[in-house]
Amino acid sequence: MKLALLCLIAAPLFAQSLESLYDDYYRYTLREFPEFATSAGVPGFNDKWAHNNAEAATRRRAALNAFLERARATPLNSLAPAARLNHRLFLRELQDSLKSIDTAPYYAINHFASRPAGVFATLSIAPAATVKDYEDQITRIQGLPEVVRDVIASANDGLRRNLKAPRLTAELLASQIILQMQPEPARSPLLAAFGKMPTSIPPAERTRLQSKAEAAYRDSFQPAWKTLHNYITTTYIPATRTTIGMSQNFNGAELYEAAIVRHVTIKMSAREIHDTGVRELSRIQEEMAAIRRELKFDGTAAEFSERILNRPDMVFKSEAEILAHGRDIAKRVDPQLPRLFKLLPRMPYGVEAIPAHRARTAAPYYQLPARDGSRAGNFFLRTVDPHTQSKCCMAALILHEAVPGHHLQIALAQEMENMPEFRKGSRYTAFSEGWGLYAETLGADLGIYDNPYERYGKLQSEILRAIRLMVDTGIHSMNWTREQAIEALQPAKGGWLNDGFLSSEVDRYIANPGQALAYKIGGLKIEELRRKAEKALGSKFDIREFHQAVLENGALPLDILEEQIDTFIATTASSPRTSQ
Repeated sequence: MKLALLCLIAAPLFAQSLESLYDDYYRYTLREFPEFATSAGVPGFNDKWAHNNAEAATRRRAALNAFLERARATPLNSLAPAARLNHRLFLRELQDSLKSIDTAPYYAINHFASRPAGVFATLSIAPAATVKDYEDQITRIQGLPEVVRDVIASANDGLRRNLKAPRLTAELLASQIILQMQPEPARSPLLAAFGKMPTSIPPAERTRLQSKAEAAYRDSFQPAWKTLHNYITTTYIPATRTTIGMSQNFNGAELYEAAIVRHVTIKMSAREIHDTGVRELSRIQEEMAAIRRELKFDGTAAEFSERILNRPDMVFKSEAEILAHGRDIAKRVDPQLPRLFKLLPRMPYGVEAIPAHRARTAAPYYQLPARDGSRAGNFFLRTVDPHTQSKCCMAALILHEAVPGHHLQIALAQEMENMPEFRKGSRYTAFSEGWGLYAETLGADLGIYDNPYERYGKLQSEILRAIRLMVDTGIHSMNWTREQAIEALQPAKGGWLNDGFLSSEVDRYIANPGQALAYKIGGLKIEELRRKAEKALGSKFDIREFHQAVLENGALPLDILEEQIDTFIATTASSPRTSQ
């Protein structure tokens, strides 16, 4: 009784102390990772890059341990449920960040998730409205030699510690760097903002800024990229490994287990995940066969794709038609959302074409909005080679990447009230990508899958995520070759998922072990929790309330999400029924 009373008295003090702790941590994150600040729309950091060298690693380790020490001073059992959840997630984020410091050198030379790619992504979303905004972009370009020095230092640290990227990944990054540094300044996507400066900036200033940016491009960017390319080709590639699986690296089996936990956020072995992929592939193929029978087609899946999905009336005729079709689906979904969701985000979103400089190398992707409301969300759609894209696959893509998928989930998380800032930016891949895959299953409820071809397209999308479970674990735990992995992906071929794309998918899995597992594992978990709630609640089950329970806390690790849904089920079951 006395202990409970003491906790009750101390709770407000703990809460006040934790608010200060979380705020300190958020401000530290903005300072330490200026690219994150730009992405979040927080001003004051748009002229800086994060440092990724030994000194920065030492500084971060000390800072994170100091935050951990402060956090552990507050007992979890002294906190109310909502505050306890905040604190558990805070502790988990600190611990995950500490682990990532140790493995960072493995990813220093990486064509899929490297700093060179991040440079272009950051400048593409940087503010570009005032003279100061453009000066900030120039300062960042002038700072690229230091970014390259950090990349090389981290890569050398990896070589010393036997944390070596596959040679294939290094070769792909080297080829990317060549393409990035070739264009003349005026044609480079790095300086895209300088080609469309607002008229509010006087002509003389525009000329000065453009000249200064071009000088920074020639004097800082191109020499830095040449230095990095020379390092990769003459030092890194000869020293790294020809194998592609993480388990074939020093201490690799342990590293891959850690990668699985980080991306999947629940305890599963590589073998369990692989077997899940085999089962899901079989189930999806059976459902696809049923649709072919419904359409009275007695050929194989490959024949159906060739003869039906790729016939002239099923493929696009122009890039403009692809974009119009995607936007039409998105606007058909929007008014149906209140049927399934209690709360919708205030922030709007757009559907745009992938920028020209990435059009042939990038898959469709979602770009999150700025937290300050200065930049809407955007889904970037692949529009090149329209004659290779079937209309059957577009609906599932919009549902996944825009609404009710990534935009709805991420924008709602950013708009959460009375929530620490670090929670609004949580990016648990299994949750966010699992939600995107789950969102694809809602098409029928939203009146989108109104013909068997779109239902087939949904399965075509899903089958890729199922095979990923087999391919990622095959490469990194079972010593598969690249050729074996590409062959395993063949059942996913169809629509815009052609041979070139499937090969690049395999190269992505090689470069980023475990990340591709998050989609299907996360989607399966959310579907499992929905079935669990439907069974437990019966007539009390309300799909809008269930979705609210899944989304109201932002992105969560899957184990904690399950706890939250169990609480939702228990609370709903014990509450009196309300009249409809």
